[in-house]
Amino acid sequence: MTLKDSHVLITGGGRGIGLALARACARRGARVAICGRSQEALQKAKQAIGGDVVCIVADLADEQAPALVREELARRWGVLDVLVNNAAIQMNYSFFELGADAACARVDEELRVNLAAPIKLSLQLLPLLRAAAAPMIVNIGSGLALAPKAAAPVYCASKAALRTFTRALRYQSEDASAGLRCVDVTLPLVDTDMTRGRGRGKISAVEAARQIVAGIERGQPEIWVGKAGLLQFVMRMAPALGYKMMR
Repeated sequence: MTLKDSHVLITGGGRGIGLALARACARRGARVAICGRSQEALQKAKQAIGGDVVCIVADLADEQAPALVREELARRWGVLDVLVNNAAIQMNYSFFELGADAACARVDEELRVNLAAPIKLSLQLLPLLRAAAAPMIVNIGSGLALAPKAAAPVYCASKAALRTFTRALRYQSEDASAGLRCVDVTLPLVDTDMTRGRGRGKISAVEAARQIVAGIERGQPEIWVGKAGLLQFVMRMAPALGYKMMR
């Protein structure tokens, strides 16, 4: 597909991978909307992107947020070609060290943002997507969906669940002849605020965005960014090694 003149919504578009994706889409002539919790961060991102960028302030941990986003896009555009579910949070903690109440609060927030929000936003925006000629939902995942790390069990579980949801939604679209393409993106370690101080061998957010956009334009149902493709191979050929590497 071509992104020129398309309408693209990117959650978590105020920084990191989301901002890089927004800039890449805008450079290809797309009309871009970015969603995030901070008005200040979104305005800074808008200036960095350039052009007529729509900023939608919404906390995706709030159950009402998906409906509010739908209403805003319906008012402004009335159609949506591409939804990119990019927003996510990662909390690193041990169930064996953190108290139950504190741990449960973190579990709830991670699952709301990383899993419930993409699912509900996809559902709420389905009428706008089906008004487009070639609609697409792009869910940004992680290699940790294939093999988890010990420090972030809920984040890893949420990304594994999102990967499964993407495939199941693709099946439903095919069965209903809906024409909605559902794309699963698997990322390696990307240099963002979330990963600051963690790991080595990161790729830049700009490079990750470049590969994601290239995969979107090629119509790939699965986009393996950077070293994530190597992890896919390892998990097929020697899963025990893959688990050991990622642990």
